[in-house]
Amino acid sequence: MKLLSVAALSLAVGDVSAHYIFQQLSVGGTKYPVFQYIRKNSNYNSPVTDLSSNDLRCNVGASGSGTETVSVRAGDSVTFTLDTPVYHQGPVSVYMSKAPGSAADYDGSGGWFKIKDWGPDFSSGSATWTLSGSYTVQIPTCIPSGDYLLRIQNLGIHNPWPAGIPQFYISCAQITVTGGGSGNPGPTVSIPGAFKETDPGYTVNIYSNFRNYTVPGPAVFSCNGGGNPGTPPPTTTTLVTSVRPTTAAPTTSSSPTSPPTCTVAKWGQCGGLGWTGCTTCAAGSTCNKANDFYSQCV
Repeated sequence: MKLLSVAALSLAVGDVSAHYIFQQLSVGGTKYPVFQYIRKNSNYNSPVTDLSSNDLRCNVGASGSGTETVSVRAGDSVTFTLDTPVYHQGPVSVYMSKAPGSAADYDGSGGWFKIKDWGPDFSSGSATWTLSGSYTVQIPTCIPSGDYLLRIQNLGIHNPWPAGIPQFYISCAQITVTGGGSGNPGPTVSIPGAFKETDPGYTVNIYSNFRNYTVPGPAVFSCNGGGNPGTPPPTTTTLVTSVRPTTAAPTTSSSPTSPPTCTVAKWGQCGGLGWTGCTTCAAGSTCNKANDFYSQCV
């Protein structure tokens, strides 16, 4: 009987795990139908894992054909909503790329600049990620008017490299920015090319000595030269503890890996082979085993 390698097992786990897709756009207070202004992909809600693929731009099979373009004033807020809330640990980022003509005809081969990152918060002594069913960002007020691709991605790093392969969950909306300014957004990067196997934010093992994190890709652009705070996700956001809590000072008796107060919010990971984080689900959810490597609060 042929045994699978650890790498093969990790890949198999990634393949069978449930996924999600950014499929619906809201502008201001108006929520539009699924895929009306978001390019529809052809791989359902599966991720992209090939760093050299053009699919990293807007997802597999996602073109401007049949996708409408929505008008957005510079400074307005735009919201991406998913079919299932994000639950794989990892950053969420929003990029923009100006089309040379219409957004529907643009393949995303030009420069991309980043306008928002949601990275981990280490203030509680362990890492928490902003996991939500929707993400809202403000279009910079100073960017030139015109057609753009507005790209959102979640980089799932729950399968640590190199045994596992990080996963990109991606969608692109087509927008026409009106009332813009004369800013020169940057730095810009090419996609593919913006993410590499040597990036610390791509290769990091979030289950071992995870104390800091740098989101892959360029610095966030804002009109005032600093980080663009964007708009926080709605109140439905769940912050999930993804790694073991800070180790307490040694005592004469052994202490549990997860203290009694350590809980995992709904949709977060609560177990699996090698898991050392919290295992108790928040009230209203239970830890459900998907496979030997991954259990989730549902």
